[in-house]
Amino acid sequence: MNSMNIAIIGSGLTGSLAAISLANAGCRVDLYERLTDEELINRDRTYAITHSSRKILEKNGIWSHLVSHLVPFQYLNVIDFELNKKFQFLIDDLRISDQKYSAVGWIAEHKNIMLSILEFISNIDNVNKIPTSVIPNTNNYDLVLAADGSNSTTKKKLKTPSFNFNYDQMCLTAKVLLRGVKSNEAFEILNSEGPFAVLPLGGDLFQIICSQSIVKGTYNMSLSKSLFLDYLSTILPYGIEPDTIIDKPVSFPINFVFNYTFFSGKYLYIGETAHKLHPAGGQGLNLCWRDVDCITKLVSIPFLRNNHYIIPFIYSISRIVDVLLISIFTDSLVRYSRSNINFFILPRTLIFFILKKSTFIRKLILSLMTNGV
Repeated sequence: MNSMNIAIIGSGLTGSLAAISLANAGCRVDLYERLTDEELINRDRTYAITHSSRKILEKNGIWSHLVSHLVPFQYLNVIDFELNKKFQFLIDDLRISDQKYSAVGWIAEHKNIMLSILEFISNIDNVNKIPTSVIPNTNNYDLVLAADGSNSTTKKKLKTPSFNFNYDQMCLTAKVLLRGVKSNEAFEILNSEGPFAVLPLGGDLFQIICSQSIVKGTYNMSLSKSLFLDYLSTILPYGIEPDTIIDKPVSFPINFVFNYTFFSGKYLYIGETAHKLHPAGGQGLNLCWRDVDCITKLVSIPFLRNNHYIIPFIYSISRIVDVLLISIFTDSLVRYSRSNINFFILPRTLIFFILKKSTFIRKLILSLMTNGV
């Protein structure tokens, strides 16, 4: 089987995993990145890791290096704040093959997993890191993967069209010490301002990820720490009390990006270069890593490897259903949360009743969230 030469632009979590995965598939990889490792590592982001990502990491021999940096959770509580209704996703709602891991999912801080992945790459002979984002001659490569983010200069240069819009929301995040909550449970609270996630980071430490209107978000960002804690106490479930804010809350705008095509010539778009979602539901990174898994499977097929010029088209077609359904699911979660409670009180009550009572429906939704399509 012929060896392929592949260039990857961007060595964030998606680009770096692509380099590892494709090198393991026997490809020669040049990884282009203008940022230093320190700049790549020092980002304050938190991710929910699902079983689809766990399988990809296991396949590439990385899981054992990362798992000690992950915080597992056994309960995912979904709460309709306006109706005061709640149901739980449990380990028993997972596929039988996933239940042995004793976690619905895991929470990861960017710094820890980025550092581990970069260290892993340094021991792979087939990956050559190049400190620039400009490829001098693309003719040297069979495929070029653009993983340079939602503001991709590669995509702009190639004038690849995409559907995008800005939500009329902003996202606030902060690390908070909480009392009255188990260290192995996570929350997705649906209130009229938008979804509000509470993610365990170990012990009493939790990451708050709160989406809300720009007006309210701007106001909350101006609050003192004590007043911000008072605000959190009005959203958190009864019995859970915010104790201390560990770091100053930060905010960022929320936007949606969906490329009309995931390739242009020999260029393939992966990760947030191809799609970017609302943070509700924590699907973003998992969807990006499934892009990587799809490409690796394609280049591992001898016929496609020998006819690599058709891989971009097949990749684009292969990924469209998963990305589209997860995009619709995530956006629907946001719109459900912000819907007029008086008008939708009956359907919302019915939805929560069904989810609480029907094991089949819970398993179906959790399968979509954890394994994709």
